[in-house]
Formats: sequence, C-alpha cells, structure tokens
Amino acid sequence: MIHILVVTHGMMAEGIVQTAKMFTGEQENLNYISLEEGMGQEELTALINEEMKGIPEREQLLIFCDILGGTPFNVSSRLAFENENISIFYGVNLPILVSAILSRDGQSLLDLTSLLVESSNESLGLSTL
Repeated sequence: MIHILVVTHGMMAEGIVQTAKMFTGEQENLNYISLEEGMGQEELTALINEEMKGIPEREQLLIFCDILGGTPFNVSSRLAFENENISIFYGVNLPILVSAILSRDGQSLLDLTSLLVESSNESLGLSTL
C-alpha cells in the first residue's frame, strides 16, 4: 500500500486533500500536514515523523509538497534521504493528487511516481478560445 501525505505552506494541504475527497470519496492512508506561520523545521519534522509512525515499516509513502526548495520540501527530502520507502513529488495540484489516489493500488512507488510525472503536463495548460 502506498500512503499519501500532503505537506504544504498554510492551509493548502487541508484544502487540496478535502477537495480531492470530493472526487475520490473518503480514503484510507491519505493525510495532510500544514506548515503554519511561525512553525520551524524542527516542529514540522516532528509532525511528519509522528505521521510516519503509523505506517508499517515495509509500506511506502508518497509525500506531496507545494514548492521545490520550500520548507515542506526540504524537511520531507531530508526524511526521504534517510528512508528508501519515501518519495517526494513537488508542485502538487488537484489533478495530480486525484490521479495518485486513484492509481496507487497495485502500483509500486516508482511506477506511481513515473506515471504522475508523465501525466503532470496534462494537468496544466492554457485554454484559448
């Protein structure tokens, strides 16, 4: 099973997870952590570590972050460096998150992240009339 954790600045994580559930219904192993103003890296690290305690050792975790190089990404990346069962996807948006939720069953973490990277171009575009 691939667990999904969304970690972003502000309330984006909560909003995008709740909105994704409108498309996918309630989901197990889907959680979020919001980096609130004034929260430091140590506190965010502790929150992510606490979330990871609920994941069995051999199961995998896909962490979605908002911005490459932001605190959620940097903290998550340090944890992923220490644990081969964690991957980080930055630039999260609603179509990608919904796709991950609906596609994760029966996939390896590598296959799922490859699929998400390939399909990410389809989630952005310019509509011209």
